[in-house]
Amino acid sequence: MTAAFAPGFYTTSADAASVAGDWRLAGWTPKVLRLSDELGPQARREVLVELGRAVGALEPVTTTGALDAALGRLEPQTVVVWVRGATFADEQPAVWSALSDVFVARARRAPAFAVVLAGADKRSKERDR
Repeated sequence: MTAAFAPGFYTTSADAASVAGDWRLAGWTPKVLRLSDELGPQARREVLVELGRAVGALEPVTTTGALDAALGRLEPQTVVVWVRGATFADEQPAVWSALSDVFVARARRAPAFAVVLAGADKRSKERDR
């Protein structure tokens, strides 16, 4: 593991697919999260469920406690790459606050874990044109 690919929490405007590929080449296992552009009134629940799916949780994730448990079962050197993650954080500050607390706490524990809030993926860039 190089210093450039260390456990922690990161933000980049780089394309999510490129970010995932870079981390994969560094020996990490990327788990990519893509959310619907239109989250409903239950945004917190929808995001938790999608995060659970992205990380391969065996049971539906509907609470931050369940998310923490699911993240704790991940293999070493797993990175969650969140497509348009910074945009979500800006648009959903209350939900983001709860999620970021879980991510930061998990990144401080072993085994190695990281989160990258990445830019759009190629499909969403083409859709936005």
